[in-house]
Amino acid sequence: MSPEAGAPIRCLLGMLGADVHSNGVRTLARRLRDRGIEVVYVGEHNTVRAMVETAAAEDVDVVGVSFWNPGYLPASRALVEELASAGLDDVTVMVGGLIHADDVAELHALGVDGVFGPGSDVEDVIGFLTQTRKATA
Repeated sequence: MSPEAGAPIRCLLGMLGADVHSNGVRTLARRLRDRGIEVVYVGEHNTVRAMVETAAAEDVDVVGVSFWNPGYLPASRALVEELASAGLDDVTVMVGGLIHADDVAELHALGVDGVFGPGSDVEDVIGFLTQTRKATA
């Protein structure tokens, strides 16, 4: 979705499946809100389909998923595919958490736009969102 000029970025954040280490994504949600980004936070225990349905209903620009378990590659693939199936392939996808550096290229090949592994901070995410906004405007 191309955000209108001057409109705040709308970002859906959550976790998939049984992944429940949510401190990082909850902190990110608060920090993004503090910087003027509209955040729809859906918490833990989501399905890919529920995330995509929420992305459509909330008309978000970005879907961000936090992972603290090793299932991020198949889950990211499923998310990107489901977004495309729903006609939301223009929604930016970002993942973060315990992402192994060796998997970053594969995540990008799957269609994930932004990857934030260990050592990333909120300024990295804000910079990415700002650059994404400029690229889609």
